[in-house]
Amino acid sequence: MNSSQHKVDFKATQAEFTSYIRNPDTQPCPEGIKPERMQMYRELCFNNVESFLSSNFPVLRKITSDSQWQQLAQDFFANHPSTTPYFSEIPEEFIVYLQQERVAGANDYPFMLELAHYEWVEMALSIAQEDIVEPKINQISDLTQTLSISPLAWVLAYQFPVHKISPDYLPLQAPEHPSYLAVYRNQEDQVNFIELAQMSYFLLHTLQEQQAISIADCLSQILPDDSAESLENSAIEAIQQFVDKQVILID
Repeated sequence: MNSSQHKVDFKATQAEFTSYIRNPDTQPCPEGIKPERMQMYRELCFNNVESFLSSNFPVLRKITSDSQWQQLAQDFFANHPSTTPYFSEIPEEFIVYLQQERVAGANDYPFMLELAHYEWVEMALSIAQEDIVEPKINQISDLTQTLSISPLAWVLAYQFPVHKISPDYLPLQAPEHPSYLAVYRNQEDQVNFIELAQMSYFLLHTLQEQQAISIADCLSQILPDDSAESLENSAIEAIQQFVDKQVILID
């Protein structure tokens, strides 16, 4: 007997296996495997993904009904072509799905993508590999000192106030002004956020765009040419507060 008759196309079988696990309603059960066993595999895989989404997007999960959440998780599980085998990277894949692939339903919140991104940022910072070295200088002494933003600080702008979203606050329209936030991890590995005034946002955004800049140059970029001394002093005070929180580093 020709042994080639017994060869199995493992890639094809694997594709059939995973296609059925993703969406058993539209894909046939692989030949030679009992449907009950395939259902067990499917429940195991889906429940792992759904549990990971729930734990990493707790606010989104809390404000979404059980049926809507199951539909959202199933749509992601069935249709998103993940590019990573690591569970820790599933949240980022979910952001890609919401941003590029999700066909918004009538019950989708208009802030869903922004809220998910905000929750992902908190998770990403909590597991980031970078560390903050104990600064040698933590007080502003003159305007020639060089500033840089912490590698564990992200400066964000959202149309919706995502940091306030809760079951009691579900805005259907974006406010007139955006929400500016800094999310950061300190030396105690605590992830915190700060709601920023517009000037503070421009300050941190300027530092984010430039790896290192003197305090004087920074002030010249964020303040009007004819700004009063009191405004400059307020900006310097804001910089010191960010230094105290380890959002800004003095080199």
